[in-house]
Amino acid sequence: MSAIVKKRKVDLKCRAFNPEWEKYFFPERFGQAQCLICLKTVAVLKEYNMRRHWETQHQASSFASMSAAERKEAIVKLSGNLQKSTSLFRKQTTAADKVTRASYEVSRLLARRMKPFTDGDFIKECIMVVIDSLCPEKRSAFESVSLSPRTVCRRIEEMSDSVNDSL
Repeated sequence: MSAIVKKRKVDLKCRAFNPEWEKYFFPERFGQAQCLICLKTVAVLKEYNMRRHWETQHQASSFASMSAAERKEAIVKLSGNLQKSTSLFRKQTTAADKVTRASYEVSRLLARRMKPFTDGDFIKECIMVVIDSLCPEKRSAFESVSLSPRTVCRRIEEMSDSVNDSL
């Protein structure tokens, strides 16, 4: 009889990131280890994987000749740069989310008051007149709110479908 060989499942090992692995320029980001130099991630959180990546990809780079203190300084600088670049994208998405949410809120009010969908354009004109008087520096944020009849109709239909699905 042949012996049944069980495959080892790596994801069941619950591997945790070890802060000592940062010497290979790998901090933990979103549950994965990401190289600060080339921004690649390793599949499994093991020191061997990070060391192998370091030796094959970056051993000949200028980072290899750094002292321990210089390495720590470079790691802090590179992780700061990575944090800034990701926060830039996050801020833009939150601004877009706010614009979309405002469009949904106005559409909800129109539906609640049983007003025609074309009133969205009128409401936007009124908002723009008020914005020009009170705070003209924020005009671009309010201009991007879409209240066309077609958009208002689509938003109301989406909210209606959501209510029907939840019931």
